[in-house]
Amino acid sequence: MSVNIHAFIATSKGLVGIQSITELQDSALQSVITINGSTDLATISSAYHRFVQKSTGVIQSEFGGHSFRANISRNIDQGNSWQLPFYLAHFIQANVTAQFTGAAEPEAIQLGEGIPKSGDVVMIATGQINTSTGAIEAVSHIPEKCITASAQIKLWMKKGILVEFFIPAISAKTNDSTQQKFVQQTTSSLHLKDNTLQILPEVDCAIYPVTDIGQLKEHVEQLLPAPKRVNDQSTKEVKRVAASAHKNQLSDNFLVSYTARLNSSTRSKKSAVLLLKTVPVALIIIIAIMYWVFNTNSVYSGTRFITTIKSGLNCDTNALKQVSLVAQQYVSRIPAVTLSDACSVMLITAKQTPQVWLVADSKTLIELSSVMIDEELHWTIPLPQQQNVDREYVLVVTNQYLDLADLAAFKSYLSRLGTTQKPTVEILAPFFSQIDVNPQYISQKLVAAVD
Repeated sequence: MSVNIHAFIATSKGLVGIQSITELQDSALQSVITINGSTDLATISSAYHRFVQKSTGVIQSEFGGHSFRANISRNIDQGNSWQLPFYLAHFIQANVTAQFTGAAEPEAIQLGEGIPKSGDVVMIATGQINTSTGAIEAVSHIPEKCITASAQIKLWMKKGILVEFFIPAISAKTNDSTQQKFVQQTTSSLHLKDNTLQILPEVDCAIYPVTDIGQLKEHVEQLLPAPKRVNDQSTKEVKRVAASAHKNQLSDNFLVSYTARLNSSTRSKKSAVLLLKTVPVALIIIIAIMYWVFNTNSVYSGTRFITTIKSGLNCDTNALKQVSLVAQQYVSRIPAVTLSDACSVMLITAKQTPQVWLVADSKTLIELSSVMIDEELHWTIPLPQQQNVDREYVLVVTNQYLDLADLAAFKSYLSRLGTTQKPTVEILAPFFSQIDVNPQYISQKLVAAVD
């Protein structure tokens, strides 16, 4: 099934869809923007050409190619706030093309045509890019852009379409030149509300202030498909580590349990025992199956972390493998690891595990990818790029798939947290209780290097 990621330009007159981007296989041709596939050029077409060129822009430098023809749904006659959404569209198209070259389903995820359907993803953006440094610079009329987009966003959300809104983090200007207000943001995911300190009106989607194109790419990459093929050598290494993990017992983890859940499991076991005493022997096999089903909701006893620690300054074959067993509880904490020493971190769970979500301390939500090895799932945990401060994350190991509506609600829930609030287990648990999902929570602290 194909999933489209649609890119929209937020303007004060409403959203403008980026319908397509086609590479022109001729270096002599200029890049152009046309309107609705016609021969009419958008007013910003010549500026787009400069934005693409290696000498003055960023597109050729970042993604290659000669020149491009882009189509937008209606004309944009001024400003540079289209640069961030166009960069976003080029990034999506370039990464999807690269990841699915030679794959069995080349259209599993692709840049959409600006007509979102249920199950698709919409990314709205406004911002100017400094083509020398990659910084995302302030643009005007951001409150008006949010207001004009709000009605369409509500319609999309009702259809099960995930919507995200990117704005410059450095500042958001009002259109009053005599009284400019600024919103300084340090988090990567903050839902901004309309009050005296935060000038953006409330919308139904999450608003993500971004500082530069590197931060933007780090966020968007989480929605792109992970390569499914695994290198044979790395697979053998993982298998070797997995085998050794079963033979090691490490110190107990710091535990907190949900009493209600445990009581529920106990009642299930007592019910099964009672049935065994009262029903005919012919039904023992059926009851045994029921007993097994009751306990499939319990935490997998073999859940564990494998942390690869550097050998000296290098991540090589001499790197040390540290195994941390995750106790059979619904809240667990894994021993901290120093970021400068870590090569990789991996979570291993039962093969029935549907999804694992990583909630970063920056309120970023990441769906982890996995590979099946020896009837277990191996989930790679990405290490943060910013490693000069202590970081912390929570893994949410679900017992059922979250659909797009749940995902949209979860992202909105995270985005509404206060500036100083961290997404701890105590903060996350109420949300999953509301949607009747009982996941396992695993947290870990990543310690910054000491100079």
